[in-house]
Formats: sequence, structure tokens, C-alpha cells
Amino acid sequence: MNHERFSRRALLKRMGLSAAMLPLLHAEKARGAMPSGFPKRFVSVGHGNGVIGNAFFPTGNTLVPGPTLASLAPFSAKMIMPIGLDYKTIIDDGFKYDGHFTYCAGLTGTRENRSESRNALGPSIDQMISDDIAKRVTLKAPLLTLGIKSVGDGCSTSWRAAGQQNAAELDPTRLFTTLFSSPNMAPAQIAQLNLRDQSVLDFATQEFTAFGKRLGTDDRMKIDAHLQSVRQLETQLKNDAMAGTTGPTTCTAPVLGNGKDAAGLAKDMFNIVAIALKCDVTRVVTITMFDDGGGDGNTFPWLGVNKDYHAVAHLGAAGASDKNNIDGWIYSNVGSLAQQLDATMEGAGTALDNSVIFTFSDMEDGSSHFNGNIPITLTGKAGGYLKTNQVLHYPGVAHNKLLTTLCNAMDLPVTGIGAAAYAGNLPELVA
Repeated sequence: MNHERFSRRALLKRMGLSAAMLPLLHAEKARGAMPSGFPKRFVSVGHGNGVIGNAFFPTGNTLVPGPTLASLAPFSAKMIMPIGLDYKTIIDDGFKYDGHFTYCAGLTGTRENRSESRNALGPSIDQMISDDIAKRVTLKAPLLTLGIKSVGDGCSTSWRAAGQQNAAELDPTRLFTTLFSSPNMAPAQIAQLNLRDQSVLDFATQEFTAFGKRLGTDDRMKIDAHLQSVRQLETQLKNDAMAGTTGPTTCTAPVLGNGKDAAGLAKDMFNIVAIALKCDVTRVVTITMFDDGGGDGNTFPWLGVNKDYHAVAHLGAAGASDKNNIDGWIYSNVGSLAQQLDATMEGAGTALDNSVIFTFSDMEDGSSHFNGNIPITLTGKAGGYLKTNQVLHYPGVAHNKLLTTLCNAMDLPVTGIGAAAYAGNLPELVA
């Protein structure tokens, strides 16, 4: 039998459509995958202004997420909360209240030794992990660096190298086209398809139908499910673009509305990320929520909060109700991503079991600006590497050790991230 004829790779050679359109089939193991045949994935989500501690952290040593993390409660058995980790590299330099100037250190464990610097001194772990994966497998998007309204100071938490920040993609429509259109389809063709009320999927329907006849029932169902999810996302983007317009619906390429609605932006971005991960378009994603100051006039009318995010955070306990609502919404996007990954079966586990979502902030809370006791959650098992359903306490420990552990979890064998003084890992996290 000619196995190449039936393989996923052979299909993609014949089709002009991107690999993004297909899930991982049983017909061929994903290159660079674990022995199970499914890849590991790493997602980081950074946000500013810290949290209100009593709404975020568990009250005991049992992982019962606080109200801020209500959307992640269904996944508590697949979570770790390491409490007490510090941005030691900044604190030890004498700048423990530099608050809004720590995004650069979140994924790098480094920052130049001066107050209010936003400059990292080395690459971030997302870049390191994606570079390592690229040695074993070719992906359409080795690293996705995305931003939700992160257009001000410190627009990304991702760094290629010292002083070289990875720019964040801010437009979900452009991101969708980049990831899910064929490399053989020029932008003009895509636009023409939209004008004819056709989706990107319609471009290859006959190819999918013919190939599907040669697959087993499980793989046919997998293709159908993933095509449906991409179709739904296209529809959502198109509906978002038409929101607020009048007159007959037209099928133009989806565009953002007035550029003010962070809720719609985040929803589209996280949905695209979920599909891109499940379809093996990428395995490493960094999402930065708002800029490092968290202000820029961003308000949250869908939450009934019509005050600036930065100003709310500065109120501390006096603004706790509004701050908790904002934080709850931020983490609801993480919860949505976790849900979509956990609903995708991969062998005996799920896509979430084969992933780790690392969420973190730039400070303890928005009123103190303290660069210690960083609010952190880890969601997912990284292919079984991480020992989940744990609350662990690391008072005064450098968060660099967590970065090292995450690299190791993604099969990147490093002994330290950042300065040698902060080398080592957190063995309690390892299964």
C-alpha cells in the first residue's frame, strides 16, 4: 500500500489550502509530537495592574480558585497556582515598586538595571520554545504574538533577543486571513471570494470531500468538526464586522468595528488561537492584554465599568468591585480557551492535557505596584509533565525558576533563564 497517498502531508501537498484547515489525523503522526502522536503547546497570557488578592488566591492549600478565576474553576484539577514568586531580577536591583515597567521581564526573567526600564536583556521563553520546535517541525506560524488593545507602552511581552521586542498582531481579521488562507491564494482572491459570499473553506470543498472518502469514520468526524469550527469563526468575524451597520447584509472581508470594543477583540483572538492550536498551525502563542500601564482610556461598558482600567487599579480596595469585574473578564477569555482545548479529544486525553496556559501579571496589585507575589496560574498538563491540582507557596523565590520549569515542560532542556543567580527549576511542579 502507498501510505504516502493517504497521509496528511500528502493531502496538503496536493491542496492549495493551508494546513490550518485540518486537525491532526490518525493517518499520520504529527511531526515533532510526543509518543502519543499529539504535540505539546505553550500559551502565555500577560495582563497589567495585578489583581485583588482576596478574590484571586485560594484561601487554603486546596486549589479552589477565587471569584476572579471563576471561569477556570471547571479546570482546577488541571491547574497549578504557584504563589509568592517575585520578579527578583527587578527587586534585587532596588526597584521593587516599578510596577508598570515589568512586562519585559515576564517571559524573559531579565530587565536592564535602571528604574522604569521596559527593555529586556534576552529572549523570552516563547521565542526560545518556538525556535526549538522549529528544529523538529515546520509550522505555518511557529510563534504567534498577539495583543488585545496593547498599543501603548510595552505592547508585547515577547522578545526575540535583548532589546528586540516581537511586535504584537492586533487585528483578528488580518490574523485569520494570515493563518487560514492558502499560500496560493492572493489577497485579491480572498477578497473576491468574500464578495461572492464564499468562505475560505468553500475554496477546497471538493478536495476535502474526495479525501474524506478514503479516511476512517473517526478521522472523517474530526475533519467535519474542525471545518465546522472554522466556519463558525468566519461567521462570527463577519457578524462582528457588520455589528452596528444598517441596510442589507453584504459579504465583505470582515473588519473591526470602531476599534474600541476589547470584548469583541478578545473573543475573536482567543477563538482564532484555539483553532490554530488544535489544527497545529502553531504550538506557541503569546497574548498581551492591554499595555503595561493598562490605561489609554480603556473602559469596560459591557461590565458596567466606565472608568479607566489604570485608574480603577490605583484605587486598590476602594475600587475592588470594578477591578474584580475587569479581572474576571480577562480570565474568562483564558477560561474560554481552556474550554475549547479541553473539549478536543486527543487519544485518552484532551488538547488541554497536552498544553500549558501560563497567565501572569506585571505586579501584585495596581495600588502598591509591588513586583513580588505575582498572580500566576498554570492551566493544562503539558503532556503529563506537570503535576496539576496543586497550590504551591514560593515566598521570595525568583519567577525565573518557573520560566525554566516551563521550558523543560516543553522539552527544552535549560538549567536557567536570565541571570545565573536565578538558575534552577521548581521540582514540585513536575509529575
